[in-house]
Amino acid sequence: MIIVITGNGKGKTTSSIGQIIRALGHNQKVCLIQLFKGESFYGEQNILTKLVGVDFFSFAKKHPFCFKDISKQDAKQDCFDAVNKIEEIIKNNIYDLVVLEEFNIAVRDGFIENSTLIDLAKKLSKKSTVMITGRGASKELIETADLVSEVLEIKHPFNKGIQAQKGIEF
Repeated sequence: MIIVITGNGKGKTTSSIGQIIRALGHNQKVCLIQLFKGESFYGEQNILTKLVGVDFFSFAKKHPFCFKDISKQDAKQDCFDAVNKIEEIIKNNIYDLVVLEEFNIAVRDGFIENSTLIDLAKKLSKKSTVMITGRGASKELIETADLVSEVLEIKHPFNKGIQAQKGIEF
């Protein structure tokens, strides 16, 4: 199955982490590949790297639109490295669930081709459930997926000037 969680609201990563916990509760083997989320900054990274049954990989730790010290070309190369990791996983797939965190962003911003992501998801889904998160999922990915949820922002404290809070947004 291919699952897509997209939209402008908060909760895409939270949803994927919940799915990971659910899979682990059934003794399933999980792989999480994250893009654009630093290293040991986000709470989920700190706990998931300690759990048995989860293989965690982080690529393209910084997005050039948020961090001026990384070039678009460097981010694209890092995303290419993530694609190579996925291709390696396809060859030796031992996972029940593979989560591709923020990959919709990578496609939206031109770091990964849409057709590449869809092809990888189709290949992975032959042996695993694949979950792809991030804002701006493409129309083609949405059409390809078996399950799509859109997280809609109705209200967010950031719009009132309240900064992101540890344990809530990261």
